[in-house]
Amino acid sequence: MSYHPKQYVVDASIIVKGLFDESSLECSLLKKAACGEIRLISNPKEWNKILWLLVNTFKNSDGKSIFTGEKLGEIKKALPIEFR
Repeated sequence: MSYHPKQYVVDASIIVKGLFDESSLECSLLKKAACGEIRLISNPKEWNKILWLLVNTFKNSDGKSIFTGEKLGEIKKALPIEFR
């Protein structure tokens, strides 16, 4: 019998809190998912919300986003979340 970790559905608010609040339960979820202890699943629309937040929050002095499309793709890949 193979091992199947528990699955949890997460939304953008959980992901963002987990990324920016190291002492939160949400951060613990991200860490457990990164270690393969659980699986985090999210709707692709939730990634769009995170994408909007990153592009509109992190800007250079000219008011342009500091993230390239390529970098945003790398961030999405690095997250221990299945967007489906």
